[in-house]
Amino acid sequence: MKETFLKVRDLEVIYKTDLETVYAVNKISFDLNKGETLGLVGETGAGKTTSALSILRLLPERTAQIAGGEIEFEGRKLLEIPEKEMQRIRGEKISMIFQDPMTALNPVLTVGDQIAESLLLHDDKGRGRDVIEARVEEVLEMVGIPASRKKDYPHQFSGGMKQRVVIAIALACNPMLLIADEPTTALDVTIQAQVLAMMKDLKDQLETAMIMITHDLGIVAQTCDKVAVMYAGEIIEYGTVEDLFTGEAHHPYTDGLFGSIPNLEAEEDRLHPIEGMMPDPTNLPSGCAFSPRCPKASEKCRQLHPDQYTVGSHKIRCFLYEENKEEVK
Repeated sequence: MKETFLKVRDLEVIYKTDLETVYAVNKISFDLNKGETLGLVGETGAGKTTSALSILRLLPERTAQIAGGEIEFEGRKLLEIPEKEMQRIRGEKISMIFQDPMTALNPVLTVGDQIAESLLLHDDKGRGRDVIEARVEEVLEMVGIPASRKKDYPHQFSGGMKQRVVIAIALACNPMLLIADEPTTALDVTIQAQVLAMMKDLKDQLETAMIMITHDLGIVAQTCDKVAVMYAGEIIEYGTVEDLFTGEAHHPYTDGLFGSIPNLEAEEDRLHPIEGMMPDPTNLPSGCAFSPRCPKASEKCRQLHPDQYTVGSHKIRCFLYEENKEEVK
């Protein structure tokens, strides 16, 4: 049985300004085992990136606030440890691949120096420069970039190659957990497939756990073991990838996501997009947040907030599954 080493419980995150409060993440909970990949899926504004940044405690200090909950990593409560210790964990134990490789890299430093910087920050053993340079060359080769290009600058690389450099930086210290924030969004389809295949191979090779943030269910099917579907800051469906793609019971929002995927075998050639927009995070609906867009919503959905229920090995936050289902405590 795989060991659970990341536990998130009832995490709440808000952004406060002088004018309003944004309820970005609303009591989400999930576990991650060693070697597993969890997909966080949902539209823009669902709270996926904020959830990931909370794990690393990289939220903006002036506006963001973790209002409640716990994040436990290897038995340590990350929200309670001193910042100096958290700096040791970032990069060495938990790394993040940021969404846009164009802005994640420093344009005035060579890619080799940017990879070496991560190694130097976590160099407890006093390794010499030659050892660090050898590791820089090793991780570049690992992500499919010739070691001879370590002295090149970011502008000398294509978008796909920049993303590979960002992945090399994240993997330099062999982290236990890799958080990938939509790592292929800016890439064309061919390069996207290559980068995803490379990430999967590296994850298996290094036995690294991963959180894959995406809005693409195709990427989830290709890379993930478990999936959490997020909407308006909540996890509304949680289970294995097999359950999500083969199970008959789904949250209406998840059904909507599947309906938005092109199907070459379907007789009808039109997609079925989800009508409407995400709710205003400063003024969330009193009942189910999805009820204004849900074709199956009842008056109960609009008035009361649904609990989370088990449906097989699924967990679904929807009144459609309230009957004869065991509530998740």
